[in-house]
Amino acid sequence: MWDFFKKIFSRRDGDVTVMVLDDDEPEQSSSFSFRSSDILRLALVVVAVSVFLTTLIFFITPIGSMYQYQQDESLRQEILSVTEKVFALSDSLDARDKQLLDLKQILVETPDTLFSTDFVNQGLERPVASSGFSGPGSEKPAYKMLSRDEIIFSDILKDAPVFPASYPIEGTLSQRFSADDTHFGIDIAAREHSEFRAIADGTVVNAGWTVKYGYVIYLQHGDGYMSVYKHGAQLFKQDGDIVLRGDILGTAGDKGALSFGSHLHLEIWKNGVAQDPQMYLIR
Repeated sequence: MWDFFKKIFSRRDGDVTVMVLDDDEPEQSSSFSFRSSDILRLALVVVAVSVFLTTLIFFITPIGSMYQYQQDESLRQEILSVTEKVFALSDSLDARDKQLLDLKQILVETPDTLFSTDFVNQGLERPVASSGFSGPGSEKPAYKMLSRDEIIFSDILKDAPVFPASYPIEGTLSQRFSADDTHFGIDIAAREHSEFRAIADGTVVNAGWTVKYGYVIYLQHGDGYMSVYKHGAQLFKQDGDIVLRGDILGTAGDKGALSFGSHLHLEIWKNGVAQDPQMYLIR
């Protein structure tokens, strides 16, 4: 067939005779003469008519509408999918912004404990602890928490505390010290309103309420030691009080945004470095 068309178009300017032979009746064979240019024109006309008819059918009959509907439906589904993803992303961003705002408010209102490492050698001339308490008397330096007579005549801070000491509260150890997890103390699960006591002689340098930890009390001991008691339900001591080992400081409870059950959180620091309280306690 291709050879036939090649032969026809190779002689565009001449006449071409095509003979049609019938194998069964050769005598009835016939021949046709035409010009190659006529065949080309005929092919172009057939193609043009076919395109015209196809276009006419596409726009007049429901076939075009069906095709257009399929295209619109596909586009509509893509738009809906993108819209759902945008809404989901927007909700996620709103939730993240709310969490960040809540966390920022907690951190701004109640910054964590900051300790001075050289207050012992400076004769209490600098603040010992600052924890952003919202209660009265918060953020006071140590020399303002004690009266002049108490500082002069008290020998509480002269000697190193005696360790090991008894646990400050009756209960069960629920979480250990882990500096890697920024858990700078131990948690002791106890009944709500159980009394907790001082583990050594010392002076109350700060006591008050925080959003994250409930009632918190800081005791300054000798030789650079400090003990911190968090998640209290109430406190029986205030800034500047001198306490002895075993004195009741307050009661434990399920207080503060970071509390998940009634317990006492105990931290022990030496010259500003967190210590594992279990190394200093004995049952």
